[in-house]
Amino acid sequence: MSIHQTLFAGYSNPLRVVDAADFDGTNDYMTRGADLTGSADSKSGILSAWLRIDGHDGVQIFILENYSSALRFFFYRNSLNTFTISGRNASGTVILSLVSSTTYTTSSTWRHVLASWDLATAAGHLYINDVSDLGSSTLTNDTLDYTTGAFAVGASPVGAPGDEFDGAMADIYFAPGQYLDFSIAANRRKFISPSGKPVHLGTDGSLPTGTAPLLYCHLDDGEAVANFATNRGSGGNLSITGALDTASSSPSD
Repeated sequence: MSIHQTLFAGYSNPLRVVDAADFDGTNDYMTRGADLTGSADSKSGILSAWLRIDGHDGVQIFILENYSSALRFFFYRNSLNTFTISGRNASGTVILSLVSSTTYTTSSTWRHVLASWDLATAAGHLYINDVSDLGSSTLTNDTLDYTTGAFAVGASPVGAPGDEFDGAMADIYFAPGQYLDFSIAANRRKFISPSGKPVHLGTDGSLPTGTAPLLYCHLDDGEAVANFATNRGSGGNLSITGALDTASSSPSD
């Protein structure tokens, strides 16, 4: 175990050195061609992502999207440059919205986005770099439609031009149907260290909750970047459109 992995050995998740995948903002993205295996409609979810934004300010860029014939769940940086997590019920009504109060534009700085929601209790949390940044929210007690038939990372699964993510990603974690209260610091420590670095989520991403998420895209330090499409979670692998590059920096730096 390296010094990075042992530095915080006194607490539940030690630091982990990760690499990052670079998306060019033009034609690089990953798709499933189907729902994540095991997807089920529910009222809750957890999302964690390390992001470096390299361009496309003032334009919506998608990090995750669940969309086939209808848009149902998506996580993106919108045209106002705020991070937004939005979800709809089977009728297409927005019942979940978490929007950051701060704008985030092109920068060499890595941002950690951490969010959770439980619509049954009107609970919603959005933390950026371990600081609460929830500007507005919608939390309606209804069921989110997580099963539209298509899922993508870095763009729309239907390949709509102009919404591709321009930047780098690391440790993309998505667990529909699970929930942690991130107003509790100990729960945030399951994803981000006190020093603001990535922590070990487990080989299948199960360390934070005891259950593997449906999506966990991860690269070990020096690992082939194409492996970012190998889902360490339980929801099945993705396919790469375009050609990902190893990013020039990582959130572990």
